[in-house]
Amino acid sequence: MQEKQSFDYTKVPHGYVHCFIDSCPRADECLRRLTARNTPATVETVRCVNPAAVPADKTRCPYYRTTQKITLAWGVKHLLDDLPYNTALSVNHDVRRLWAHTSYQRMARYERPITPDLQKQIVRILARHGITAPPQYDYTTEEYDFT
Repeated sequence: MQEKQSFDYTKVPHGYVHCFIDSCPRADECLRRLTARNTPATVETVRCVNPAAVPADKTRCPYYRTTQKITLAWGVKHLLDDLPYNTALSVNHDVRRLWAHTSYQRMARYERPITPDLQKQIVRILARHGITAPPQYDYTTEEYDFT
């Protein structure tokens, strides 16, 4: 199975709920099931969905999570590069207000990604300042959404 080779279990957050229900019609497209399928033998215990708690209509399972990846942005060192100085100051002020100081520092050191929701907020900030070009992040990655 190709998914198994590209799945990095080290990125699964501690305590993430796994699903071992093979009979689910959405098993092939559920992140919880994909996580369970790729759990290495070195992981002795995991949290998992109680099969008795899953509704009879498994297409409405509240534990389902999509395997569609999201784009995470990393770093804003180049976000202001092409902006006029005064505009860059205003944009920088507004962008920094999106995070607490320590969260901003973690994001600047690539310890914390810029989520799709925060990316949308940055686009709105730029638009308020008349900038229509897409934001220039240091780099982006495609990741599973374990939230």
